[in-house]
Amino acid sequence: MLLVVSSSGQVMCRHVTLLTSSMALAVLLWVAGIGTAQKKASSAEQELMDAVNRERKERSLSILKWDDGLAHAASKHADLMAEQKLLLHQLPEEPELAVRAHEAGARFSHITENIGMAEFASAFHEGWMHSPGHRANILDPRIDSIGIAVVDGEERLFAVEDFALAVEPLSLEEQEKRIGSLLAARGLHLLNIGDADKKNCDAKANKQLVGSRRPGYVSEYETTNISEWPEEVEKELHLPRYKSAAVEACPEKETAGFTSFRIIIVLYSVE
Repeated sequence: MLLVVSSSGQVMCRHVTLLTSSMALAVLLWVAGIGTAQKKASSAEQELMDAVNRERKERSLSILKWDDGLAHAASKHADLMAEQKLLLHQLPEEPELAVRAHEAGARFSHITENIGMAEFASAFHEGWMHSPGHRANILDPRIDSIGIAVVDGEERLFAVEDFALAVEPLSLEEQEKRIGSLLAARGLHLLNIGDADKKNCDAKANKQLVGSRRPGYVSEYETTNISEWPEEVEKELHLPRYKSAAVEACPEKETAGFTSFRIIIVLYSVE
């Protein structure tokens, strides 16, 4: 017998819009043909990852890479479920999925989770694939990373699969360099705005930027993809009036565990 639960949540950031959603599904499944030997945790985790990637490859979906942060979060949650003998996505006094994954070191813009309890490790994948919610998480085309944990709860095994769309960890300086290089490739001369304290990130209405130059255009936005900017910025870049630009990366806001980049792009009509 296999008891499994599925949950998902996501965030999509563009400009300053943040959307989150969560889903929980509980399904009791009877699985035939379960093996007779209990697997060790490390072997079971690898077996589950191989099974997930096999399913995805057969459907021409991207292969998932192992994420240590997700794995750490999965392991901690599986340990707690085994200790408390509860099959829940959020145990009493435990943070929700996105928060605990972030605290474990994962950086992501979309995250989902499958959990299950079974007598044998071989039951997990088959059971999840026969449950619409879990199957959708495994075959989600948006994800690129995975972390898995299987722990012994004495009477039963507890398993956790955490899936995510990873966000590249970049320092503020690295963010500015990445976007600056994209602007330079468009023929713009790069200028410095602000000071070492990054005061522009706290600028209020009308974008009263620190610095002596008068901007022709200012965009402050959030994104989960550092190589993409808003459509409005792209439209401005097509105008011939702008000769130079400046970039400032701002510290992340608290977003319940989800990661996004906060960016200020300034365009000038004269250098």
